[in-house]
Amino acid sequence: MRPVSLAAALRCSAAVGTATALAWALASAPVATAADREEPGAELAFGVTAPIEGVRPGSAQAVSFTVTNRGTAPATQVALYIDGSQGLAFAEKYANCRYENTPAQDEGPAQVNAVCAVDQTLEPGSVYALEEPVGVTLADRALYEQLSFTIQQDPAGLPGGADDGGAGKAVLRLVEQRPPADPGATYGYERLDVDITAKNTADFALTGSTVRGKAGDTVTAEVSFANKGPGWVTNDVSSPIGVFDVGVPTGTTVVKAPEFCAPAGTGNKPTAYHCTTPYDYADEHSERAYPFRLRIDKVVKNATGKVAFVKGDHRSGTLPFDENPKNNAARVVVNPTAVGGGSGSTGGSEPTDGPSSGATSGGATSGGSTQGTGTQTDTLAASGTDGSLLIGGTAAALLLTAGGVLVVRRQGKSTAAR
Repeated sequence: MRPVSLAAALRCSAAVGTATALAWALASAPVATAADREEPGAELAFGVTAPIEGVRPGSAQAVSFTVTNRGTAPATQVALYIDGSQGLAFAEKYANCRYENTPAQDEGPAQVNAVCAVDQTLEPGSVYALEEPVGVTLADRALYEQLSFTIQQDPAGLPGGADDGGAGKAVLRLVEQRPPADPGATYGYERLDVDITAKNTADFALTGSTVRGKAGDTVTAEVSFANKGPGWVTNDVSSPIGVFDVGVPTGTTVVKAPEFCAPAGTGNKPTAYHCTTPYDYADEHSERAYPFRLRIDKVVKNATGKVAFVKGDHRSGTLPFDENPKNNAARVVVNPTAVGGGSGSTGGSEPTDGPSSGATSGGATSGGSTQGTGTQTDTLAASGTDGSLLIGGTAAALLLTAGGVLVVRRQGKSTAAR
């Protein structure tokens, strides 16, 4: 017999120890059962619901849905959350629901909300529908609206925090239906978004201005974007709405561009600026000023910069809701030869020189003003030169502060959106 070396003996001992430890770990591990691999539970999903179109502002609309439990266990303590856009209001309030109105905040528009405690058991494989549809009324401002539903089990019961509970006498209930032949093809997820498009319009408008000065002067030329209503507009993509370009007049240099405007294209001296609204929606009767600080390098008579909406594949470019294209373009004129310079809004053609027409907001009209070392004649009504956002009608003012906080003042009430 050959003698065993010390190294071989150590390797053998280590292998035996490792095998022993592995065997002990396997023996002590819990054994997985079928119940562990697939724990029973409820899975709620809404049926596919078609969008609703052509509803007139001021009218009511009934919205219904179906929901099924695709899980393997009953669903109890079910909570139904309902969120509506700001052009909607609940036509009827149920006793088992709590309601609240959420003001505009966190870069989002206002909403109407409800949460309902459904005191029913939703059995696996069963399909349920609302006993009565949820009724909503469309405000005069309604245009692109949405009613969203979310359903889930909530062990805590009806969530708190709402300020208008138990307002109605009727109870929101679900009624069992005959299940479809292929539930997988007709049911989606636990959230359902129903688009409601009102038969309404909104008037997007651009306004330019006329400025005068001599070589070396710095003047402020204001451009404005406004939604004259009657509808408010929200974008169908997650991007700003009301996108437009501002041309830089010949012989001038932009020394300070307003917020939400950036040079278009490349080069050391931009010939145009691309401007957007702060958010992806525009309230009705709202207006925002975009002040451009221009240095007049060389006096060029009737130097003109065009202002026009950018074409695109979404609402902010194509403006399908806007039936008044005459104010969809404007211009900035430096040192016009004619008095006034024709700096107001225009349609598809270049505006002709003539008396400037002061825009109005809430009945106020601006006159001439002096900025920097040059003389400026403004056509933007009732606005300052600090990028303020003005609202006519029932609103007093909507201002954007330097810190980026949007403050809305309406008849003594103030809300803020950051």
